[in-house]
Amino acid sequence: MRRFFLFSLGYLAFSVVMVMLIREDPMAQFADILNRGKWAIRTVVSALPFIAAGFAALYYFSRSFGGKKLLIEATWAFAACFAFTAAFTFIKSAMPFFVPFYADTFFADLDKVMHGGVDPWIYTHRYADILTVEVTKTFYFAIWSMPALFFPFLLALFDRDPVRKRTYLQLFSFTWIGLGNVAAYATASVGPLYYDRLLGTDRFAGLIQSMQNIGFQDSLIGTIQQGLWDNYVDGAQTVGSGISAFPSVHVAVATMLMLYLFDRSKYLVPIGAAYLAIIMVLSVHLGWHYAVDGYFSVAAVTLAWAALWRWNARPASRQIAANRPATS
Repeated sequence: MRRFFLFSLGYLAFSVVMVMLIREDPMAQFADILNRGKWAIRTVVSALPFIAAGFAALYYFSRSFGGKKLLIEATWAFAACFAFTAAFTFIKSAMPFFVPFYADTFFADLDKVMHGGVDPWIYTHRYADILTVEVTKTFYFAIWSMPALFFPFLLALFDRDPVRKRTYLQLFSFTWIGLGNVAAYATASVGPLYYDRLLGTDRFAGLIQSMQNIGFQDSLIGTIQQGLWDNYVDGAQTVGSGISAFPSVHVAVATMLMLYLFDRSKYLVPIGAAYLAIIMVLSVHLGWHYAVDGYFSVAAVTLAWAALWRWNARPASRQIAANRPATS
């Protein structure tokens, strides 16, 4: 985990350099970031006693299986998660300064063709009585956020397999950086929710009206969605800001978690599959993503998972072969 922490610091340093390159007054920008993120800072500071108590309890109850080592690993991972998240959002919110949003028409057309000439959100909104504001908030934000943002920390606490841990740290990095940064920059798009605002059309007017009818606009979800657009228009850059549709990081993370559950136990696969399906549907339901954003994420993460397992298993395979007795 120490290596992952150093990697996260390097990632954060790179993101800071990007901010300094695109801003005329980077120090003022960092001050604005701190000002906009002071609620998060207050939350972390107020939680420090509980975090400290949690780590103390972790050390006490884990002494029988390497408490000191586990505590060190968890500390590195916990710190890395904060650095990693900040770096990701700095780079994500800098996207419009480097690449204009250009790919929405292509993805919207592709989405419609793939679903029989119907925009996928129309299918999900037929079940608005089930996919309510509260259900959406619970799954898309609360349940998703903890494992998504603190997955390395959870690995440090609960996984003792070094190969699996290394594989999933690499997959975590690929999911956020490879897809969330690199692929997002290459295919800059805003998604159905912001399509009409960006292009000056009324193509997704039905989606916006339906979201208002469901109650999204008057909820925390609507506040977040409007805030992201306001930050884009104002050129603001802060932790948690940034618009990017393709590929879907929400779905990519859900795919990673499903695969991890699969690797831990076949009995956990139904839970992981249901979780992925819910996140996929909600990503479309909320208007943040075209369905193709999620399809690509599932395929990309699965292929990366297979490749990483194949690569990381090679040293063990060579060691087994070397220790195998020679036969005449």
